[in-house]
Amino acid sequence: MEIVSAATDNAVVRPLHDRASDELDRTTTELALRVRAGTLAEREARMRIYEATFRTGIVRSETLRYCHRHNIARFLHDDMVEAAVDFYTRKILDLPSVDGAEGDSTGRNGTKFFDLEVFADGASAAGSIRQALGDYTLMHRTLLRSVRSARKVGQIVSTELLEGTIDAEGRLAGLVHELPVVPDPAAEVLDAGRNERLDRLYDAHGSAAARQRGVLRTHIDASAIRDAFDLPELARPLDPDVRARMLTWVEEDAGLALRSVVDRFDPQRCRRAEAIGRLWAAFDETQLETVAEHEYGAKIADLLVRDVLADRARPGRPAVSRTRVAVKRAVAGCKLDGAWVTDLTAVFLEHEHEARSAWDPDRGTGESTRDSVRYLRTLAAAAALPGTPLGRTPAQVRGTLAELVADARQSTSAKRSDAVQQAV
Repeated sequence: MEIVSAATDNAVVRPLHDRASDELDRTTTELALRVRAGTLAEREARMRIYEATFRTGIVRSETLRYCHRHNIARFLHDDMVEAAVDFYTRKILDLPSVDGAEGDSTGRNGTKFFDLEVFADGASAAGSIRQALGDYTLMHRTLLRSVRSARKVGQIVSTELLEGTIDAEGRLAGLVHELPVVPDPAAEVLDAGRNERLDRLYDAHGSAAARQRGVLRTHIDASAIRDAFDLPELARPLDPDVRARMLTWVEEDAGLALRSVVDRFDPQRCRRAEAIGRLWAAFDETQLETVAEHEYGAKIADLLVRDVLADRARPGRPAVSRTRVAVKRAVAGCKLDGAWVTDLTAVFLEHEHEARSAWDPDRGTGESTRDSVRYLRTLAAAAALPGTPLGRTPAQVRGTLAELVADARQSTSAKRSDAVQQAV
């Protein structure tokens, strides 16, 4: 239902004309008296009051008035109105505070926030709404807190990927805001454990993503999405040619990633969607539904698919050296020479990682020397080593090497951080 605004976005919100308030009061009192007399069902009365309330636009106007009075950031105003509308929808219609719950809107104190008996005795419905929407406890501790909590989770998603805006206000205004578990605007106390987890996730993502670019930034965003929605990793194809071909499909068709999710439920005989659908093999039905039914499902699916198909960020020379040392130690019992270790490391990096770092000023120069057949044979040879120190299958070998590179990067970063601290 559309709520009529009492003012433009750029004007200070003023009260609606008293005539609208008087009409709402008369309607509410009349209906409440009929419920008390037993001539009208309470459910019908509440529906009529609900319609009368939102015809006046009072919820929107009073919420915006509060936002202006308390200097709440402009990009939060629409979310505050939405939270207030949801709050009063539940209270006027006597709905439970949590979706899927049974019962009514009776609070922990045993009373209802919008009790018809009070209005049957002559209390003003418009005055009650205005008083509540001007109350600091309701607005700040309940509605604003829930809005900020939802937006904090949304900020794990880079705006460039989801909305295409990079300015400070646009970054906040265009983020994912509907989550698998939505905080209840009517609750005065949010789940402390969940809030703590979201705080940690937000802080960790902000720290990791700072000053990053290219595929590394995409990988960080995708990891944060998986953490926020408790999703597993997608299956990364072993063959670099297959990854490149699929990535081209996704770049040509922005909706293909989401269709590959839907295809898992309802196959449409689309060869490309079916092929990319295999990347979601580790997802159960509930996890697939989380992506498919989300407001930003198409963009989330596209982000996750692009990430799993893209080359990994190129490690620096110190990390490459540490990786070679780690591989040499792992295969020490196989009596292999240093050239074999160097070749395995080089071939792995060439086929799994970018040719050049995103920070390389000469990025994009030179030709690729990738040979998928050679890469797969190299992995198979490593899997055939006595004792299988790197893994029993080519896929396991790739996973081991990826972990060694990640450990080497982390170790390099830690040593660099220690050196900076010692210098300071």
